[in-house]
Amino acid sequence: MDKVTLIIPLLIGILIFRQFIPKEVNRFDFIGLPILGLYKTYSSLPSTLNAEILAELICLLIWAAIIGIYQAKKTKVVYHYDKLSTVGGIHYIVLWIVMLIGRIIILFAFHYTDFMSAIQSGGEQFKNDIFYLVSQSGDWLIWSTIAASSILYSLTLYKDHPEIKEFFHTQIKQKE
Repeated sequence: MDKVTLIIPLLIGILIFRQFIPKEVNRFDFIGLPILGLYKTYSSLPSTLNAEILAELICLLIWAAIIGIYQAKKTKVVYHYDKLSTVGGIHYIVLWIVMLIGRIIILFAFHYTDFMSAIQSGGEQFKNDIFYLVSQSGDWLIWSTIAASSILYSLTLYKDHPEIKEFFHTQIKQKE
């Protein structure tokens, strides 16, 4: 396992737990995680995609998009020390957990027979089979859900909060 693979989950954990304190709005937070998710998805795509994998991907993307929208709806946009900030709070974390549970349910639904075989084998073989199924489902599927939820989160905040829209328009004008 390379260093980047070890650092990325740590960074995601920090980004999630930063949701409990007012976090100043900046462009990186709105585009950084979606770009990272898209990059990791693209870089770990399998060479061939069959219909079952595509169906699983579509289900995961829809689920992640719904979670991203709900996360944005529960996020508060406030001014903290005269700076535009967001606070996701406990809803943000709970929805990440719900997204993970949904991912496991979708994985189970698409690999039902494999899971049932693992359950019937029992004991140590059960644990090994389940670990194999979860770990071999592909990093790109996980990263695609992170990208989808992050993109919808950012777009929903942009759409629903005029102060965020104004912030980005001001940033663009300053660049010109």
